[in-house]
Amino acid sequence: MKKISRLSLLILVVVVVVVAIAYIVVNGNNEKVSNMTNAERGDLVEQNKAVDTEGLVVSVLEDGIEEQEVLEESYLEILENEAYTEENMYVVKDPYENSPLTALALFQTEEPSKITVTVPGSTDATTITHTYDTYETKHEIPILGLLPDSINEVKVSVETETGKVTEQMVSIETEVLPDYIGTVDIEEADTEQMELGDSSLTFFIASTKYSYAFDSNGDVRWYNTRYNSHVLHELENGHILYLTKEDNSSSTYNELVEMDYLGKYYKAFYLNSETVIGEAGSDESTMIHHDAIELPNGNYLLTINGDSNYIEDVMVELDSETGEIVKSIDLKDLLPESFYEEYDATERDDGKIDWFHQNAVVYDESDDSIIVSSRNQDLIMKIDYTAQTFTKDQIVWILADEEGWPEEYQDVLIEGIGDDFKYSAGQHAPEILPDQDNQSNTIDVLLYDNNVVVTRGNEELSDKYSRGVVYRIDENGKTAEEMWSFGEELGEEYFTYIVGSARYMEVTGNYLIDFGYVNEDERSGIFEVNQNGEIVWHAEVSEFPEGARAYRAERLDLYNNWEYSLSN
Repeated sequence: MKKISRLSLLILVVVVVVVAIAYIVVNGNNEKVSNMTNAERGDLVEQNKAVDTEGLVVSVLEDGIEEQEVLEESYLEILENEAYTEENMYVVKDPYENSPLTALALFQTEEPSKITVTVPGSTDATTITHTYDTYETKHEIPILGLLPDSINEVKVSVETETGKVTEQMVSIETEVLPDYIGTVDIEEADTEQMELGDSSLTFFIASTKYSYAFDSNGDVRWYNTRYNSHVLHELENGHILYLTKEDNSSSTYNELVEMDYLGKYYKAFYLNSETVIGEAGSDESTMIHHDAIELPNGNYLLTINGDSNYIEDVMVELDSETGEIVKSIDLKDLLPESFYEEYDATERDDGKIDWFHQNAVVYDESDDSIIVSSRNQDLIMKIDYTAQTFTKDQIVWILADEEGWPEEYQDVLIEGIGDDFKYSAGQHAPEILPDQDNQSNTIDVLLYDNNVVVTRGNEELSDKYSRGVVYRIDENGKTAEEMWSFGEELGEEYFTYIVGSARYMEVTGNYLIDFGYVNEDERSGIFEVNQNGEIVWHAEVSEFPEGARAYRAERLDLYNNWEYSLSN
C-alpha cells in the first residue's frame, strides 16, 4: 500500500474540516435563526437574509420616466403658448401613449378660472363629469372616460371667480377596442340603487392580458395598453399600483409601476427572480403572484414566491422610494411543519409545492396587523405586523375549520357560532369593513368564499355554490358569526373554482361580488347587491382570452383625489 505523506494527510484533514463546517453552517442555518433574539433576527431581516430573497432583484427603472419627461416638456411648451385659449384648446389624445380613452387639454384663460369636464356616455346615467376647484390661468386638464370607436363631444366649462361661465365643445375621436378585451353584457341595472359617483366605473382586473373598466351600461371607458396581472390597486394618493411587463410579448409580469388614470408614471420597478410561476390557463408567468398593497408608511407589501420547492408563501415589504426590501415574512415560520412538508392536496405540473397559496393581504390600521388569505389551507389569518421576525407568536387569530390543527394552535383558532355558520374554503379577497357595531373587540371581515375545500372544511357543501360573506369576529373571545352572505341562492351556476372577490361600498352599503370563473372559465359574472341581498346590477363578461377572467372586480372613480401636473 502506498504511504500517505504528511502534507497529503494535512490537506485531507483541512478538507474534511472545511466540509464539516460548511455542512454545519448550511444545515444549521434554520436552527440558528430560530434561536436568535428578536434583535439579532431583526438585523438579518434588514439584510434581507431572514427570508431568502436573493433571487428577487429590484431596481428602479428610469428609462420610461425619462421618455415621459421628454413628452411633458413638449406639452409644457404648448401650455406656455398664449395662442391656445379656451376657444382654441390644444388637445392631446392619449398623452402618455398607453391609455387610449383619455386626453389632455392645454390652454390659457385671461382670468383665473375653474374647469368642469363633461364626457358623455351612451346614456345620461353614464355621463362622466369632474370639476377642478382651483382657479388658474394656465390649465392642464385630464379628460377621462372617452367612449371607444366614437367621436366624443366633450364639454369643457370655464367659470371665473365672479361666476361667469362659458362652455366649449371639444371633439375627440377614439379607436376600436383591442380584440383581447371581453364582451360586456348588462343583465340588470337599477342605477338609482347602484353606488355611482360622477366618474364611477367597474374595474375588471384580469388574471392576465388587459384589465379594463366599464360603466353601468357595459361600455368600456378605460384600459391601459400594457397587459396587467392581478395587481391593480388604488393608492392613498389616488394613483394605481399596476403589475405589468416590459413588453406585451414578454412572458413574465415583472414590472411594478405607480401611475395615474391618464397613464403617467410616477415610479417604476423592475423585478427579476428565478422563482417565477406559470399563470393558470396561460403560458405567461407572474412575479408578484396575487397581491400588492400600500402600507401607511408608503411602502408596498408584496406576495412573492419562496425557495425553489415551495411557492406563494412569502411576503416582502418594498421601500417605495429605493426598491430595497426592508421586511420579509416566510409563512412556513408561522404554521406547522406538517402543513407544508406533508402537503399533497394539490399538484402542479412543475413539481413545486403550493401548500399555502396566498392570494390576498390586507392591512388593519387599528392594531398594525395584516390579514392574509390562504386558498390551499382554507384559512384567513391575522398577523401582528409590528414584529421584525415572524413565528407562531405573531398570529393573532386564524379563521378556519378545526380539522388538522395541532394542540399548540388551539388558542388562536376562531370558533364559528350560529346554526348556519360555515367556514370559508378556497377563499379570496378579504376586506376589513368600517366599524359596524361600535364594539372595539370585534372586526367585520368581508371575503369571497369560493367554497372549494382544499385541505379542511365542509365537504358536503363544497362545490355547491360560491358566495360573498361577512364574518363578525370577536378578537378577544375568539368567536365568529356570519352577518351577511350572497351567492348560495345562485347555486352551482355561479360556483367559482378559482378567483373572485367581494367589495363593500360605503355610501350605499352595497356589495360588489365577482364570480370570476364561471362555466370552467367561460365567463365572469359581476353583481352589485344591496344589504337585503337584492341584485341592483348584474354584468356578464365573456369572450376573453384563455386565463383572462376577472380575478377581481372593483368599483373605482376615474377622478378621485389624484392631482395632475406636468411639472411633477
